[in-house]
Amino acid sequence: MNSPHATALQHHPDSGAVDMHWAFEQSPDCVKIMECSGALLAMNVNGQCAMEIDDFSTVLGHAWPQMWPQQAQDAVRAALAAGANGEVARFNAFCPTAKGAPRWWDVVVTPIRDEHGAVRSLLAVSRDVSAAHHAVQERVQLAARLEFTMAAAGFGEWDLDLATGLTRCSARHGQCFGYPGVIPDWSAARMLAHVHPDDRDRVSAALDATRRGADLYLECRVVWPDATLHWISTQGSLYVSEGQHDRMIGLVADITERMQTTEALHDASRKKDEFLAMLAHELRNPLAPISAAADVITGGRATPALVEKAGAIIARQSRHMRHLLDDLLDVARVTQGMVTLDMACIDLGDVVTAALEQARPMVAQCRHHLAVTRAPGPLHVSGDSERLVQVVANLLNNAAKYTPAGGRLALDMAAAGGCAHISVRDNGIGMAPATLQQAFELFSQAARSSDRANGGLGLGLALVKGLVERHGGSVSGRSDGPGCGSEFVVTLPLLAPMESAAATDVAMLDTAGCLRLLIVDDNRDAADTLAMYLAMLGHETHVAFSGAEGLAQAACLAPHACLLDVGLPDMSGHELARRLAALPVKQAAVLIAITGYGSTSDRQESAAAGFHHHLTKPVDTGELETLLAQVGAA
Repeated sequence: MNSPHATALQHHPDSGAVDMHWAFEQSPDCVKIMECSGALLAMNVNGQCAMEIDDFSTVLGHAWPQMWPQQAQDAVRAALAAGANGEVARFNAFCPTAKGAPRWWDVVVTPIRDEHGAVRSLLAVSRDVSAAHHAVQERVQLAARLEFTMAAAGFGEWDLDLATGLTRCSARHGQCFGYPGVIPDWSAARMLAHVHPDDRDRVSAALDATRRGADLYLECRVVWPDATLHWISTQGSLYVSEGQHDRMIGLVADITERMQTTEALHDASRKKDEFLAMLAHELRNPLAPISAAADVITGGRATPALVEKAGAIIARQSRHMRHLLDDLLDVARVTQGMVTLDMACIDLGDVVTAALEQARPMVAQCRHHLAVTRAPGPLHVSGDSERLVQVVANLLNNAAKYTPAGGRLALDMAAAGGCAHISVRDNGIGMAPATLQQAFELFSQAARSSDRANGGLGLGLALVKGLVERHGGSVSGRSDGPGCGSEFVVTLPLLAPMESAAATDVAMLDTAGCLRLLIVDDNRDAADTLAMYLAMLGHETHVAFSGAEGLAQAACLAPHACLLDVGLPDMSGHELARRLAALPVKQAAVLIAITGYGSTSDRQESAAAGFHHHLTKPVDTGELETLLAQVGAA
């Protein structure tokens, strides 16, 4: 026992028994003998190896608690005190070896008594339980990660005893059924009681199938204790114990939001399909008379009166198509927040006057009686006059459209609570509550008139809502039901009393004034008809069908204005505009883009290319006349 690992029993004067020495050394654990104070007296060789102590003499007499980390020393001292008091103590703690290797120990401290029964010293047996501790820690960490994942995913757990029907479940499981936490005495029968009656047979059949060995997967509606309806998804697998299927374990999740989103997507898709069908219908309606009128004009046998009538039909139906397309573009711009409002102090009385003028033809055509009640004084708001006229005119046209011939319409103006209110009422077909809730959604026209007799794309109220909200106001609807008429009220914030701004007159050139105009469009019919119209107004017109031809004519003609199609075959209209602007002419031409694209980004691109104005097809002839008058006056 002269080796460095020799036991310290030889240092212990009272440990002479050979059988004691043999048992001491045979133990695979770290066995120590120490004074009641904790001073080390002896350690077996296996213990020295486990603690990586090369020479026991270096720790002989050292205080055992000091060999432990700070956080474990209280437990060590408590065990020593218990042993000195004649008790057996046990603790589990971390302590690295002498060379720093991490170890977890399960320690038992036992008193050693003399022949009189007095505690003479202490025996401490430390067993390395690092592997078991790490396994437990891994299981704890795995359980914690699983619990976190389940909570993040919103899953609840359940464990069904197939023999008794009783279920052990988690708190999240209870929340999926509308309870704050774990539900006591939960069972398959109680679960079925929560299932919506229309789904109950299907769910019951799925549960019965599990008793025959089938896994469970189902989605169903459940009714919560507060009577609200929710959707759950649950799935489970059979657990085999001793060769028998006696349990099923599974997960449940609240999928109400997902199902609502899916339903909303299906509803949006249905509305899109209905809208496309309506759009095709509405575009075919004006195309039919336009085509027929064109055949009359080109047939060669029409009298001047017929030609004039056919021309009027084409003009009227073209305006109708333009209004449809303008509505489409408007609602797209408004819903995407791309409308630029020309805000100014305006009197809503003037807005109503202009809107009545626009709506009067339809009101007269339907033989309605329209009563108008104006405010006693001006109602000044900050707004875009043109857009607010559009709002009121849409409401009046809707009222006329959805009221049987000879009906009664009313428009009332009032001020209250710092706001202006414009109410439009009718005694028309009215709306059911469900229809009223959707009245301001896009493409809702079909819900009000499935026979399509009234026409339109169902964009009017959606456009009204978007424009009014852009003005900081609100719009609401009311109806007592089908056949009871409807009322829509626009509310806008009033401005504080202020002096009216002086009107500014814009000098306009008489339309008989002659301008030299160059029209560039690869669509020959479009270019020729526009040239004929402008020539009728007294302008000198020239036509080119490509960018290169237009550039050559512009260099020779020096036109006052160029009306350019953006989509030319040889170069884009934007490129042509840049080249025209670079021509060495004394007076640069005013460049006007004519295109089917009218978004804010399209207008910005036109401006960046050098265009002074941007018009969308089909061109509003009144707007074009005004624009050319301004060109002539410049």
